[in-house]
Amino acid sequence: MPYEPETRNVKLETIKPMSHLTETEFHQLIKTIRKRHQKTFSGYWFNLITFKDCYFIQGNIDDGRSECGINRNSAALVDEIKADDIKGVWPEIMGYPIEESEEEQIVQFLSSQNENDIELIVPERNLARPVEWKRFDFTGEFVIYATFIYPAILEVLSHIKFEKVLDMGCGSANLIQHIHNYFPDAACYGIDSNQNNIEAAEEMNISNIFLGDCSNVNDILPDGLFFDMVIFSGLLNRQVTEKEEAISILAETLKRIKKGGYIIITGYSSCHLTAENLTAMGIEVIRKSIPKNLFLTYMKYHLRQLYLGKLID
Repeated sequence: MPYEPETRNVKLETIKPMSHLTETEFHQLIKTIRKRHQKTFSGYWFNLITFKDCYFIQGNIDDGRSECGINRNSAALVDEIKADDIKGVWPEIMGYPIEESEEEQIVQFLSSQNENDIELIVPERNLARPVEWKRFDFTGEFVIYATFIYPAILEVLSHIKFEKVLDMGCGSANLIQHIHNYFPDAACYGIDSNQNNIEAAEEMNISNIFLGDCSNVNDILPDGLFFDMVIFSGLLNRQVTEKEEAISILAETLKRIKKGGYIIITGYSSCHLTAENLTAMGIEVIRKSIPKNLFLTYMKYHLRQLYLGKLID
């Protein structure tokens, strides 16, 4: 049965339509910006938005006028800086300034690009903390997953052939329940460290859910059990807040993926892994983001990062 996104009474923010730059006009604008004198940018937090050879600073920028600065979707053009250069709070970076009138055109252009051509890179800021849940589907955050994140994952799955799927950090197995409904021929498995979530899955008669820490995936799962799809829905975005730990968990999990198998990484909050990290681990990156959401107000919740990768044969 093809997946059809669930409709709810959720008012989504949209970007005001305007005339779009052509690709030629976009690159001409970038050339103009690069001719300017660089200046120092500082602010409470920075993200990177990358598009081909262009790197843009997004964040809460100190404008010298207001106490909290000003939120800018594209404040500066920078030359291939790394996330480590702007991690933490109140970072500083040199870049070519972008006028606010140009910013709107750049945002419109980038929002219309291919999902594998544009990436949101979120540096570590040491602000997020793991959340302690008794039972995930009884939390307020579950509504965000049910409304935004699960539908996005199911839409991706509808374009991929898979037979055996593992949900890492599966919570109360609600995503697995949806996968059972839309892809009844798939064998589904999950791991979660919370006993209450395991009991919730049992209440829904969902089997193959294992109790344990996902960092010990190869000790938890039976020998010889391999998957052609592994989903990280929140684990590497919300519960694991340090990049080094996220890479370690992913590296261990890759041992359980068949060659040519897929991974999905998405969820609430931000993932610190990048397409470059995934490529270095032998994963072909197929998509990186949801471009139309990259510049929408995050606090209203718009899913922005969605990585789909394939384990190289």
